Amino acid sequence: MQCAGVNGDVYNSSNISATAADDGKDGAIDAPWQRRMRELQGAVILASLGEVVLGTTGLIGVLVRYIGPLTIAPVITMIALPMVKLSADYVQQNWGIAFLYVPLSNVLYIG
Repeated sequence: MQCAGVNGDVYNSSNISATAADDGKDGAIDAPWQRRMRELQGAVILASLGEVVLGTTGLIGVLVRYIGPLTIAPVITMIALPMVKLSADYVQQNWGIAFLYVPLSNVLYIG
């Protein structure tokens, strides 16, 4: 199966192509973006349940002994660094949002 491209099958909800899958519920056909949204929702739910389990059992206290700032800072950097090009591409598309973001980021960072 091939990922949907920019040919309109994801961005135009009226154009449900042949790649749409039969959901089995009353013959309803879902677009590919709807399936992806359900998968994303499930991942967020499982991640939040994992955080709840770590918090209620007290395992987070045990993990904090072994995972310190010298471990967390490089991991966050490795995750965020590839996003710079993506965010620069989005900023080029909408300068208004870019000018709005810069003052807000400075206020939120200082405050």
